[in-house]
Amino acid sequence: MRNEIKIITLGLALAIGFAGCSRDNNNRARDTTTTTTTAPATSNPMLSSSDMENAVKAKLQNDDQLRAANIDVNVDADKKEITLSGTVISQEQRKRVLDLAKQAHAGLTVNDKIDVKPAS
Repeated sequence: MRNEIKIITLGLALAIGFAGCSRDNNNRARDTTTTTTTAPATSNPMLSSSDMENAVKAKLQNDDQLRAANIDVNVDADKKEITLSGTVISQEQRKRVLDLAKQAHAGLTVNDKIDVKPAS
């Protein structure tokens, strides 16, 4: 009788151990597949200078009031810094340019060198 109890106990312990190993292997397989996913480009902190510059220029070109503005965009991706220069006709346009540039990529420092010269 004691041998039967020992065998049953040993069998249960092995079954529980194997069940745990199986679940652990399933979790590992799931973990390796999820690490290969990539984040969306907008949240990618390693964009190149040209990518950031293109993102800002695209935002400016998509704005009807700013499309004709003469704005130069210079980016230093290593410093996460963008410098805007040029001329707009109002303070409102200047603020709009700065807001759009800040929206192009999170964490950018925007240097404002934009002149305001009202149309004659």
